[in-house]
Amino acid sequence: MRRSHPLAAAALALALLPGAGPARGQAPAPSGDATLTMGVEASFGVDPHFLFLGPNMAASRHIYDSLVGRDEESRFTPALAEAWRALDAQTWEFSLRRGVTFQDGSPFTAEDVAFSLARIPALPNNPGPYTSNLRTISRVEVVDAHTIRLHTDQPNPTLPGQLTNVFIVSARAAGGPDPWGASTAEFASGRAAIGTGPFRLERFRGSEGMSLSRNEGYWGTPAAFARVEMKVMGNDAARLAALLSGDVDLIEQVPPADVARLEKDARVSVFKRNSDRIMYLIPHLGAGALPLLVGPDGTPLPANPMADARVRRALSLAIDREALAARGLDGQAIATVQMVPEGFGGWDADLPAPRPDPEAARRLLAEAGFPQGFGLTIGCSNNRYTNDARVCQAVGQMLTRAGFQAKVETQPGTVFFPRTAVGRNDLPLMLFGLSLSSSRDASYILSTAVHTRDPARGFGQGNRGQFSDAALDARIAASISRMDAGREAALRETMREAIAALPIIPLYNQVTITAARRGIAYSPRMDEQLVATHARPTEPAR
Repeated sequence: MRRSHPLAAAALALALLPGAGPARGQAPAPSGDATLTMGVEASFGVDPHFLFLGPNMAASRHIYDSLVGRDEESRFTPALAEAWRALDAQTWEFSLRRGVTFQDGSPFTAEDVAFSLARIPALPNNPGPYTSNLRTISRVEVVDAHTIRLHTDQPNPTLPGQLTNVFIVSARAAGGPDPWGASTAEFASGRAAIGTGPFRLERFRGSEGMSLSRNEGYWGTPAAFARVEMKVMGNDAARLAALLSGDVDLIEQVPPADVARLEKDARVSVFKRNSDRIMYLIPHLGAGALPLLVGPDGTPLPANPMADARVRRALSLAIDREALAARGLDGQAIATVQMVPEGFGGWDADLPAPRPDPEAARRLLAEAGFPQGFGLTIGCSNNRYTNDARVCQAVGQMLTRAGFQAKVETQPGTVFFPRTAVGRNDLPLMLFGLSLSSSRDASYILSTAVHTRDPARGFGQGNRGQFSDAALDARIAASISRMDAGREAALRETMREAIAALPIIPLYNQVTITAARRGIAYSPRMDEQLVATHARPTEPAR
């Protein structure tokens, strides 16, 4: 019997996908009782719908599955959906994998998909909701136990890519009297953390990490390791020391300064891949005044200079992107002014990274009424992105040479991200990064970080600077919904317009760097997520 589920959602994004992707790659066969111990940089949660951040998604990929998967190169692959097709411009049909069971033995059906999609917008007090991944979905139709249709309020060629970030939970285990079912605390306890993924949760240890065991009933190729210990190690030096001493087997976020040395060390292997993440500065335009914007005498400015496009251009001209990549990241980054990495849709070969021009920046500040410059605070995390605190310090020095009096404030991601949420943000300038694998084109960053914030329609979730331009909004909405041959050119032109407006200031494209002890091989993911299924032993267990 068909059932329809209304879903609060909205607009568009993500990757053009006319049908099912290539078959899932074959992983190695299981390796007995071996345990893989991984050192990860940031703490994470196990509620797969709470706080849309990379560390949370990486953790979720061990326990849960999405309808559409993605491989190391962020190519889309069948997962819980074996195939998908567009029935018309506003209807996508997904054929679900048969014979799949949750880790508690209950069968996976379309009702679990419907419940998971409905839970995301209903989950309360979520500082980083996953709702942007539901853009344009207006109705969920359960056709039968293994067929589901997603109806959209406008054409959305990239809906399957959005679903690579949407994890499916058990309606039986995670249900409850509230619309969102189980609470985030009930997931942390393990009661509701029941998925169909390659591992089952044994114990979640909060900010310390979690313990996993191989899901022997997994529908796909079994994981190569029987157990996984994920340990949170926020300090780069401590994480690296743990690897070299043998306390952990695999680490993420290898400090770029250590890459050359580690590549010569016979005890370890280094694995790299250009990532899908663009790092950028967000100027805070939405507030009329901010206490951390001050005049040369240190008194707060009565008006926000970030609203002046000349000031934003001065910020961009002050940055030496090549030097930032070479020195701030020891050459392990790619300088850019674009909103997508090379190879993604919308990337423009005729748009190179600009040369820095501090003197031109000073002239623009003077034209904007600040001949002596002004003071501002740059905020950033110190444990979320590669060398994030070091990069912030380098940016502060560059801005100071161009006439700004820049101060740098760094905080752990658990403090920084809630602080910078819209409505609470007091920082004039912020360092952020956005992973683009769920679109593989410019549609996601344009709709998420540039479009005016519109939660009801799923636009602007990452627009923490509160930039708003109605004409640009219209261009974004039109270009990302195109399903014809002109889509690529439209995205490129819209991105050029957005770059000129400087709602965000792109700096560089990160590189994913992981390292493992000798005897373990790892395939880094373009989305930077450390996932145990990409690791395999190359020697017998110790």
